[in-house]
Amino acid sequence: MLNLARNTRPQQVACLSSLTALPKKILTRVVGKLSVEEEYTSHVDLSREKKYEVPLNQIFKKSPHLDSNLAKEGLITPCYKENLPYNGAPSSQIEASRLSNGVTTVSIDSSSPIVHLGVYLGIGTGHETRATAGSLQIIKNCWLGTTTRRTLIGGHREPLQCGANVDFTVGRDIVAITASCPRDKASLVLDHMTQNLICPEFFNHELHPARADALRQTGVALSDPINVLLEEANRLAYRGTGLGRSLYCKAGNAGAIDRDVLLDFAAENFKDSNNIAVVGVGLDPEHVSNLADEYLWSLEGGSATAPSGKWTGHQESHIDGAGSGALAMCLVEGAAAGSHDALVLGVLRHLAGSGVASTKWGGSHSKLVAAAAPYTQNPFSTQCVNINNVNSGMFGIRVSAAGEEIGDVLKASVGVMAGLNTGVSDEALNAAKNKLKLEILSTYESNVGLRAATGLESIAAGSPSSTAQLLGAIDTITNDDVKEAAKRMNNSPPILVSYGNVEHMPLQRELQ
Repeated sequence: MLNLARNTRPQQVACLSSLTALPKKILTRVVGKLSVEEEYTSHVDLSREKKYEVPLNQIFKKSPHLDSNLAKEGLITPCYKENLPYNGAPSSQIEASRLSNGVTTVSIDSSSPIVHLGVYLGIGTGHETRATAGSLQIIKNCWLGTTTRRTLIGGHREPLQCGANVDFTVGRDIVAITASCPRDKASLVLDHMTQNLICPEFFNHELHPARADALRQTGVALSDPINVLLEEANRLAYRGTGLGRSLYCKAGNAGAIDRDVLLDFAAENFKDSNNIAVVGVGLDPEHVSNLADEYLWSLEGGSATAPSGKWTGHQESHIDGAGSGALAMCLVEGAAAGSHDALVLGVLRHLAGSGVASTKWGGSHSKLVAAAAPYTQNPFSTQCVNINNVNSGMFGIRVSAAGEEIGDVLKASVGVMAGLNTGVSDEALNAAKNKLKLEILSTYESNVGLRAATGLESIAAGSPSSTAQLLGAIDTITNDDVKEAAKRMNNSPPILVSYGNVEHMPLQRELQ
């Protein structure tokens, strides 16, 4: 019986007859132009998958004494080692291309045997409606579930055997599906990352734990006051629609999200291949293009509409919370990711003060900290924030202080931002530009940061920019650009939100 289990593997590719049970929208996208009489050709190399097959009784095993103090009678997962091909380039260069169906592929070849894969979708919670709110958070928790080509067990087991952990991150206008794995496992891992784009199922019995996980994650996220403020700021800025929709799954709507709702949502939002980018850090361009073409060939270009991003402003909300401290954010309309305005606002952010600076001798206080320090006797923080979405953004200040001092700290910080209208010295401008360059270089130095940055830019701008292009664009920023951006920022209708001990929070009109 054991030998039979080892040598037998059920066929995971669905035939055409089984696909006909799917809803019409999904069937059209999976089968494409095939007629009922034609045979559905497999696009998965099962012979290649078989080399990762491990009997269930060997996936987990008891080890009596790995270490008497660390893992006595512990449940462990075996590690499978193979000789990995070493085809990396000595230096990383970003190369982007577009497939015939519109999918963008980005490659950053490197000398690492570990590759970092990312599939970025230009959709987010802003594409949800009142009836489908929370769908993406539930999809996130059942992404590796049953499809027409795999089982629930296979969806979780095979990435595990490859040493990969598939992550699904939901944003307001972008979704990131990411994983890291050995180079020779990239094909199988990417297949699992993309199957729900092509042939989803979302069975109701698999949605029960997914809903519970989504609600639990919502509770954890909203226990952070920063997330509470960002939720409220987006709701006020965009009137609760589009980018103003909640980023999380709420209990009042979770029960209404069933299989039919998710299949309709997938058919409506996952079909636009022009809105998808596949990023491979550690793979050559041809390899990334071939993988994307192999697994996403059936998608067709569409005309997906961007979520509403019209800024309203002139709104405020104060949420009472426990404790003696308070947290506040004063935000105005910012810039979209990948735009020149986003870089200018990045320089402006460093001119005002982007956070805590560490020095060995002397002081390195930002303008915001120096302006607010005389008005408080308790610990406080004040910094400039620059949030870039695909089609819009938020820019402003975030302060935290004792409840009775939050108003003075906030007023002093707003005064600093207003003072940037007149420009800054050349020395201060060069220092801010160098800080922004260092921030970008630090992001692109990390494989994970490089993957995230290029994926966001590929969706927002159509193609990613290299570090040389970004640094060159920063060098072209002048004092006039800074003054123009500061005037535009100070003339934009603001959003004021606060949380905590808000008894002494000033009104929005008192900050002007």
